[in-house]
Amino acid sequence: MKTLVVVASGAADRPLEELDGRTPLEAAATPVLDRLVRAGRLGRLTPAPQGLRPEEGAFALALFGLDPLSYADAGATLDAAAFDVPVDGADQAFRLSLVTADEKTIFDPTGGGVTRDEAALLLDALSEELDEPEFTFHAGSGSRNVMVWRGARDIQVKAVPPYDVAGKPLAGALPKGGGTKALLRTIERSAEILGRHDVNELRRELGENPANLAWPWGPGICVPLPDFTTRTGADAHVVGVQSTFLGAARLQGVAVTTPEGATGTLASNVRGKSSAALRVLEASDLVYLHVEALAAASHARDFVGKVEALERFDGYVLGPLLRALEGGLEARLVVIGGEGVSTETGSYLPDPVPFVVYGPGVRSTRRGAFTEVGARDAGFAVERAHELLEFLLHLGS
Repeated sequence: MKTLVVVASGAADRPLEELDGRTPLEAAATPVLDRLVRAGRLGRLTPAPQGLRPEEGAFALALFGLDPLSYADAGATLDAAAFDVPVDGADQAFRLSLVTADEKTIFDPTGGGVTRDEAALLLDALSEELDEPEFTFHAGSGSRNVMVWRGARDIQVKAVPPYDVAGKPLAGALPKGGGTKALLRTIERSAEILGRHDVNELRRELGENPANLAWPWGPGICVPLPDFTTRTGADAHVVGVQSTFLGAARLQGVAVTTPEGATGTLASNVRGKSSAALRVLEASDLVYLHVEALAAASHARDFVGKVEALERFDGYVLGPLLRALEGGLEARLVVIGGEGVSTETGSYLPDPVPFVVYGPGVRSTRRGAFTEVGARDAGFAVERAHELLEFLLHLGS
């Protein structure tokens, strides 16, 4: 039985005062999700083991059926694979966010939505002006890029995502560990180099936040991942744009498609993603469709935008998929509320997230709603996220 797994990254949240104590999932009108829950099986999924951050690769690896505790050192090498950045065995890779900051704190962890072309110019300037030849900088998706620290595999670095720093003292959140002086110099110098760059001068003139600080986080080293088809017996395909998820796929030999206009933002071509997922499902046993716009709204602390994005996701992503299934497509549909992201803080959450399984062979619970509380009360919990794939592959067999 073919299976289509839709990952709505950032959908889950916590209650917000601005929504009268409801979460965005509770506030949004989601008739398609309601239908899936009535006819399918609702449950909750813990996105990462204790001690691991879901956003640093644990959740992506788990969705492919890999125990993230066995690959905890992979980190930013997943993103590097998505952007075709080579990382040798002696190197260490970092995610490199271009953020808006002053000397005290980070104000905008997305750097005002800096584009990939702008990021490429900014990173070129870092490469040219920094006197740190062991660091190389590689443009990724815009605010999220990759830095490789050559020959630094054995340097132990603790670094936190920029979302966790926003509004907090910058000094106490800087990377820590022996041998990090060069890394700290690079962060400090980036403020000077990027702050006066023409790209950011223009952004200020246009009233946009400048991407004026380079923030490294999520360090990782090369960790071989097993071939997905050899391990599972299934042929898989990924549709999406999020770098950690795409890189994890590529390192397992899983094909990747990024539809035209897919950006991972609120303006993303979500209709194109649905069409692409249905198209590649014809030749695949398992298709992952990853949607990032909900996380983007959460990082921006935009609760109105998140509710609107949930409703667009319901209508424009899930709507066509459900119509295809009701029109005769023989497949199961799985919707996962992604790793949760707090709209209040912009940070990722360790909380369990809702998921629903719909289609042939699925025993319906006919109760609850696709919300955080509904999933909690459904009585079906997957505490180790990597075990979900095994359940799906053998469902009804």
